[in-house]
Amino acid sequence: MMSPGELVFRVILALICPPISVLGLTNVGCGTVLLLCLLTFLGFLPGLVVAIILIVKEYSDSGSGRI
Repeated sequence: MMSPGELVFRVILALICPPISVLGLTNVGCGTVLLLCLLTFLGFLPGLVVAIILIVKEYSDSGSGRI
């Protein structure tokens, strides 16, 4: 279960390094992290967008709150 504080921390971390920000999420596997690394190396913005989508999806699925 992700708290609102963890959500903010992960979004800030995604602004710095998107692949690291999704490590530890329950619905993210190795393939997703590798794809996110590839997207980040091809262009920072695609990796950032995917990382934020994954983080917000995890937050909404955990039942902690609504966005």
